[in-house]
Parts: sequence; structure tokens; C-alpha cells
Amino acid sequence: MEKFWHMVLTNIGTKLVSIAIAVVLWFVVLGSRNVEVTKDIPLELITPADIIPANEIPEKITFRLSGPKAFLRAVLDRREDPIRVNLAGAKPGLVTYRFFSDNIRLPIGVKVLSINPTAILIKLEYLKRRDVPVRAVLRGAPPEGYRVARAVLKPDTVKIKGPESRVDGITELQTVPVDVTGMKQSQEKDVSLDLSRNNIQVEGELPRLFLDVEALSPNFRIKNVDIRVLTSYKARLEEKSVTVLVRADPENLRGLDRSRVYAVVDLTGRRKGRYLEPVRVTLPENVGLVKVVPDKVNVTLY
Repeated sequence: MEKFWHMVLTNIGTKLVSIAIAVVLWFVVLGSRNVEVTKDIPLELITPADIIPANEIPEKITFRLSGPKAFLRAVLDRREDPIRVNLAGAKPGLVTYRFFSDNIRLPIGVKVLSINPTAILIKLEYLKRRDVPVRAVLRGAPPEGYRVARAVLKPDTVKIKGPESRVDGITELQTVPVDVTGMKQSQEKDVSLDLSRNNIQVEGELPRLFLDVEALSPNFRIKNVDIRVLTSYKARLEEKSVTVLVRADPENLRGLDRSRVYAVVDLTGRRKGRYLEPVRVTLPENVGLVKVVPDKVNVTLY
């Protein structure tokens, strides 16, 4: 007991001053004018692995609060754990979940004025997976004298997953529009899918779009384009070069680097012998291929 009183009475003046300051500050804070703020708390839904919500669920719940400014500042600066709606044992069907003031931790002197939303209706359905076709959507058009001959998605189907009713209602997915304005050559592009339907996800990689762009008519010709043969053997060509008919702007053709224009015959993996093979021509981006003359050449491997 003597030790207790000794501890209490030691520096008693300093301790009394500290207590007095704390009491004064407490009453100043409580007596200050109340203000109103809003605080968003994330919402987390817990369901069985094979059951998911089929309707749109809010990502956060908004609490409107009133209280001393100093206390509210601490609440606003505090990082909140999500409100967890535990439906781990639920079955498919409708569930209503309500929110209350005790869903948020508040200091003395702060109160909840309103909650938005006050309740949510959750429609639970079994999770379903299915393969659906994908259609490419194009926007714009190539320049005059060019056209998109083909637009091919590889693969042309994707696997989707989501609530049973929504998956069953999808017969096709569309790509986000791909802009082909100004396109003069065939290209390969990444695509995104239009997943505006709620709660639908794609499993696996997205398709790639292969655009086959061709010029409708030539306005220039490039003569004496050398042919390269891809092979591990020696090769003899009956035609040493080809003529390439192209469509291009005059300024692009004037600055054309001939080293970027070449023809290729791919005989990789072929045995010795004589072949009549198509010629593939590589051109700069701003030059469109119309035709190769001749489009096939005789090659002997020896």
C-alpha cells in the first residue's frame, strides 16, 4: 500500500495538470460544433465455391456520420476492413441482407445519420461454364483503294463462367470495336471482349484478331524484287526476281527502302527435288500489296 501511495503522490502536481488538460480537451472536443461526413466501407460477399450472385451487388456501403470534427477526421483517415456478408452455407435463391450502425466502429460522440443502401437483395445461382462463339466488330474503313478481305479470330470461341441464367442467355460475345481506319496492310491485333453483361468472366486467354487487308488496284509497280529461298539445301531458281504491283502514296514510294522489299519462298523441311511454290512478299507498313508477278516460281533443291 505504501508503494501505491508513493507512486500516486510522486510528481502529483504534474499529474494533476496533465489530467486537467486532458479533461479540458475532452470537453472542448465534445462541445465543438458537429459536422457531417460520409464514409465508404467496402463490401465482401462470401459464398460457396459453386454458387455466385446473379444480380449486381454494390462494391461499398456509404455511412453518413455526424460528430466532432477531430473525431470524424480520425474515422475518415482510418482504413476499414470490409463488411463481410457470410453466405457460405446458402443455397440458390433470394437472400436479403440489412446493414446497421454497428457495421462501422465509431468513437464516443459520433453517430450514424444514414446508411446507403440500408439493405441489399442477393440472387444466388449455381456457377456455370460454357464455350461461346466470338464475333469481331470493326470500326472505320481502310483508305480508298483498300479493303478488309477477312477478319479471323483465333480461337473463335472462348469459355465463359458466371451465374447459370446469364450464361444460358449468351449466344455470342462481341469484341470491343477494332479501328481499321487508315489500315493498308494485313495485321494481327489483341482484342478485348464486350463483357457488359453482369458477373460474366472469360476463362483462359483472349483470342487474337487476324486482319487480311488488300489493295483493290495497283498504282505502282516495283520491278526486280529478289527472291530468297528458305532451305538448308542449295537452291536454283528459274526466275531470279519478281515484279510486285502495289498501292501506295507517291511520297511513301519515293522514300521506299528497297532493302525492306523482298520475296520469300519457304521450303523449310522439304527434301531435295523440284518444286513450284507460291511467293510471299514483305513490304513496309505504308505500302499495300496487290499482286506478285509471277505469283509462283520453280525451285530446285540439290
